[in-house]
Amino acid sequence: MRKHPIAMHRSKPWLILALAILIAMAGCNSNEVAVNLTRDEIQARVAPRFPITKNWLVVNIVLREPEIFLPEGANQIGINMLVEVNVPLLKTISGHLKAKAVPRYDAESKSFYLDQATFERLDLPGLMPELEAKARSSIETMARQEFAKHPIYELKGRNLKEITAAYALKEVQVRDGKLRAIFALPL
Repeated sequence: MRKHPIAMHRSKPWLILALAILIAMAGCNSNEVAVNLTRDEIQARVAPRFPITKNWLVVNIVLREPEIFLPEGANQIGINMLVEVNVPLLKTISGHLKAKAVPRYDAESKSFYLDQATFERLDLPGLMPELEAKARSSIETMARQEFAKHPIYELKGRNLKEITAAYALKEVQVRDGKLRAIFALPL
């Protein structure tokens, strides 16, 4: 009995996935898959989401021109960006923000987010001292919210390793200028 062409078409993705898993298992002796992401790959996913603008009462804050960096030996991703603070009747204050955060993998969305952000530097030359603490607090809150809301990278099956990456993240590390995520295969 011959299968209907639509039924055959629906079973193709499952067959391809099964073959990819078998190939991955045959090619390695362990039950894990490593996905390596370069700074440029992460940068290419993050940059289009900027500029980010937030308004708080009369203050307008803009984050723009993110620059990803991967600090060696730390399981963190760093991000430098320009910051603009606009207060009516005052000139725009421009400066720099440097933050580091821990990559977090969300199995449901198959995406990496940034958590536990620490802010190493916020330079806003020309900002009035009485506004400095409020501006810092607002900018840090805004950045944390954006890091938690928008993934820095999504595993979408672009290559064999992304297809076979399972839902259980074992380890994330920065090594040799790459973010390396190791996943346990569900076998």
